[in-house]
Amino acid sequence: MAVTSPKYDRGATRRGIEPQLRLLAESIPQLVWAACCDGSFEYVNRQFREYTGLSAERARRLGLAAVLHPEDAARYAAAWRAAVAGGAALELEFRLRRHDGVYRWFLGRAEPSEDAGGRGERWIGTATDIEERRRWEGAPRRQIEGELHLKAALLDQVGEAAFAWELGGTNGIVYFGPGAERLYGLSSAEALGRPRHDLLPTALPAPTSQIIAAIEREGRWEGELWHMTRDGRQVLLESRMQLVEEVGRRRLVLETARDITVRRRAEEGLRQSEARLRLALTGGQLGVWEWELASSRLFWSSEALECAGLSAAQFGGTQDDFARLVHPDDREAVGAHIERALRGETDYSVEFRMLHADGQVRWVHSRAMVQRDRDGRPLRMVGVVGDITARKLSELALRESELRFRNMADQAPVMIWVTGPDGRATYGNRLWLEFSGQAEATAVGLGWLDALHPEDRLSTLQAFRRAEARRESVRLDYRLRRHDGAYRWCIASGTPRLGPDGEFLGYVGSVIDITERKEAELLLQESEDRFRRAVMAAPFPVMIHADDGQVVCVNRAWTDIAGYAPGDLPTVEAWVGRAHGAQKDEVLSRIQALYALEVPSNAESEATIATATGERRTWLFRGAPLGKDAAGRRLAITIAHDITERKRADDALRESEAKFRTLADAMPQIIWTSRPDGTLEYYNRKWYDFTAVREGEATPETWIAFLHEDDRGRCLDAWRRAVVTGEPWELEYRFFSPAAREHRWFLGRALPVRGPSGEIVQWCGTGTDIHDQKCAEAALKEADRRKDEFLAMLAHELRNPLGPLRNAAEILRRSGLQQPWAAQACGVLERQIVHMARLVDDLLDVSRVARGRITLRKERCDLAQLLRHTAEDYRSTLEANGLALAVEIPAEPLWVHADPTRLSQAISNVLHNANKFTDAGGRVTASLSATPEGSAEIRVRDTGIGMDAAMLARAFDPFTQADRSLDRSRGGLGLGLSLVRGLVELHGGAVSAESAGVGRGTAVVVRLPLERSVAPPAPRPAPTSDVAARSLRILVIEDNEDAAAMLQALLTMEGYRVEVALSGPAGVDAARSFVPEVILCDIGLPGEMDGYGVARALKGGAGASPWLLIALTGYGREEDRRRAQEAGFDMHFTKPIEPSSLESLLASIAARG
Repeated sequence: MAVTSPKYDRGATRRGIEPQLRLLAESIPQLVWAACCDGSFEYVNRQFREYTGLSAERARRLGLAAVLHPEDAARYAAAWRAAVAGGAALELEFRLRRHDGVYRWFLGRAEPSEDAGGRGERWIGTATDIEERRRWEGAPRRQIEGELHLKAALLDQVGEAAFAWELGGTNGIVYFGPGAERLYGLSSAEALGRPRHDLLPTALPAPTSQIIAAIEREGRWEGELWHMTRDGRQVLLESRMQLVEEVGRRRLVLETARDITVRRRAEEGLRQSEARLRLALTGGQLGVWEWELASSRLFWSSEALECAGLSAAQFGGTQDDFARLVHPDDREAVGAHIERALRGETDYSVEFRMLHADGQVRWVHSRAMVQRDRDGRPLRMVGVVGDITARKLSELALRESELRFRNMADQAPVMIWVTGPDGRATYGNRLWLEFSGQAEATAVGLGWLDALHPEDRLSTLQAFRRAEARRESVRLDYRLRRHDGAYRWCIASGTPRLGPDGEFLGYVGSVIDITERKEAELLLQESEDRFRRAVMAAPFPVMIHADDGQVVCVNRAWTDIAGYAPGDLPTVEAWVGRAHGAQKDEVLSRIQALYALEVPSNAESEATIATATGERRTWLFRGAPLGKDAAGRRLAITIAHDITERKRADDALRESEAKFRTLADAMPQIIWTSRPDGTLEYYNRKWYDFTAVREGEATPETWIAFLHEDDRGRCLDAWRRAVVTGEPWELEYRFFSPAAREHRWFLGRALPVRGPSGEIVQWCGTGTDIHDQKCAEAALKEADRRKDEFLAMLAHELRNPLGPLRNAAEILRRSGLQQPWAAQACGVLERQIVHMARLVDDLLDVSRVARGRITLRKERCDLAQLLRHTAEDYRSTLEANGLALAVEIPAEPLWVHADPTRLSQAISNVLHNANKFTDAGGRVTASLSATPEGSAEIRVRDTGIGMDAAMLARAFDPFTQADRSLDRSRGGLGLGLSLVRGLVELHGGAVSAESAGVGRGTAVVVRLPLERSVAPPAPRPAPTSDVAARSLRILVIEDNEDAAAMLQALLTMEGYRVEVALSGPAGVDAARSFVPEVILCDIGLPGEMDGYGVARALKGGAGASPWLLIALTGYGREEDRRRAQEAGFDMHFTKPIEPSSLESLLASIAARG
């Protein structure tokens, strides 16, 4: 659709379809523009910019006048003002300058786009290039006819489309020339021999028989006929048929045809153009004249002669005759205008006085164009002339009136100004000149702008031009420079001046100094601006509106949430109608009530509004009066809060709470909720059933009364702390059950429920009855305690006999027995004692590992060195059983953070396991390596009995044994590997077993995390030499006489003085009398004083104790060691102690002196 089509949807433009309009404008070949009523451009399309060479910014600033031909400027300006004034469409032909300076003819059309008040606020126009058409239409008719006659003569001789056909018979075609082929779209081969009237479908102006008769009668026929081409087009042909007789009396018709479709249309256009020209000249009361320069002949039309009151005979028709008609005072000026026009310096347009035949002087206006030859020499002047006497008399009267006006204005107490139709100032009164200090010559035109403040000049001029374009009254505020250089605020008011026929003559207005009032207004405006900025920046919707229905201000939050553009909401009613729908009357009545309020109200109203997308949202409204504005209107402010999400959240919360309560009532646990401050607000059905409290009677504090008095303070303190910190609450407490008449144990848990911003909105808690579980736990703990006591007692009772046995074996060995069987018997005795001690240690260590009772004393140690020492310590045992030991350890250290004693114990257990299940002649290999994953890997491989898959799966379970034979030749409790796994896992490692099957050996793999740091550990002090050892006084306190005797004998053999006491009191007395240096005391002594009592008695005396108190006992638990230390023992050893270890200890004590 064309941009200027009458069907163009003006309403759509107001609705904001600018992107669609722009897309259409950029895609069509015409020049497209959008302009304001003052002629300034708002937009030009790409074709306009490319044709004119103007940038978009320059085109918008300069308008069409920048490229309009000077001769067309006045005509275009008049047509434009008339169109704007009447609000009618504009259609005009004019010339536009191309980017290379060439002017081309265009047909311009424009239509107004109306605003909401029905006024043309913007014009959309196109310009279509009609240069070729103008050239055809502009050619003189005499020249067109001459060319047509010339071409007709050529066609008679040659023929542009010529063919021949035989007259008579079938009228078959005998010749078909190239021009005919092009015109009719047929080849010569297709045409030859075929009848002329069948082959070429034409609409003849007369029957075929009459045309043939004319040819035979006159020898020729001429006429116009319509022909249908092969592609379906209808063309008008100028046809000539001429009879040609050949030798033999064969008669041929030579027919020539020429397509005159375009020419005919041009002639029709020319006739229409001439008709319009005649109509325009008649309507404008204009006469036409033409002056041939070569002959000096002057032709005047009858209308031109009427201007002088002459007939053609009276006029004469020469340039001298014309000169005599011109008023003597104007002849020189008219002649000068003609000379300048002939030289091409300016167009010919002049107003002058003419002497009328009736003796009166008449004013005329004459305009003309100079026609030139190819060399630019003038050939003739063609122009129009019209009588403007009435207009000139009016202008003279107007000038006289203006003179009187100026005399009066100079005496006025205010500044007076006047402008012409072009908006340029023509007059400023005396007070203006005195106030501004401008000279009269400076103030006219646009010079008055120089007296304005630089910041106000552009905006003032633009506002004035807008009012001028609409012919409206103008009111302007600006700062005017006084003669002393001070700027004063002034208000300028202007009213349009109209001529007798309503034509616009300019403005007349006044200027008043309003500085004091303006300063007050500026202060008020500044306050209002601050208020408006606060409104616009508010994060919630705000609207300010007046009692006349106008929306004064609406902030961005309002439009963003509602989805409407500010232009969609010009009035309150527009907003209410769009947003509130059926409730609009009720909402409007509430808004009207706001204007009547004298003080703000706290009333709020909730309403559902419809956004621009149709979404329904809930807003909470509050309104307040704002007083009156400068125009006397009552203002009010409406503030809204979008509570849609809150409403949805509330609805969802209510639904969720309903589901929660249904679920909570169905649960077997006690469920409760509280407010953020910890006040309980809900109990579920289980709580009421348990407490026997009736619903409705429970208070937020009711639950406290059911707490056991021993748990109440602890429970409330923990609950208050959770409420303050927001941390989860978990506690075990006793809760009274009226039905069971007892307090039952409950596990209470509560978690905070947080809102979108992380704030606590609720607490939700549970109470789980764990009474039966607590009772079962208590029973289990009691059973575990009794088991620990049994194991400790068992270890004590098993270790006590081992002590004297080991000491006895050592005494026998040292006695130097000569018989081989006696030495063999001592070896058997020692080995079985060691085996028995290992069994007892493994049993207790596995129990401690399972209960997490082992404390690791970790330090940074070299795993390579630890493995080397442990393997070497065990080498003699393996070799004694006929096994070879190979150790594969890297030269560099591998550092781990571990308890070296416990790691050595684990490695020893693995080696012991390999020793036990590998037959003599076998081989055990201990290797160490670092893995890519950052772990150390200890691998102990043997060539022993191996394991099947079932055994591998449970190799590390307690009491798992590979030896199931009745003789149990390999012995053991099945605790060694279980203890290894527990110790390794305590170090963060892992252990596994590998075997290819029974009889194919086993590999136990221990993996431990390596420590990244490689700093060497601090060196340990070297052991003290025992060279200076001396004899010690030693007191043995032991109730087992065999154990005491064997230990006394063994120590005596070492050269120590030894005393023995068989009870606690006896030991205390002996210590005080014997004053030993070392006391070896058993813990499990009979009677009222056990070993702990002995230590407290000896350590509790006055002064420092002279002895070293060592516990030598069958109790080896960690808590036993701790109790011994607390009682006063300096050292603690578990029976049976290795005689060599005891000797080394005593030797080191003796060496210290």
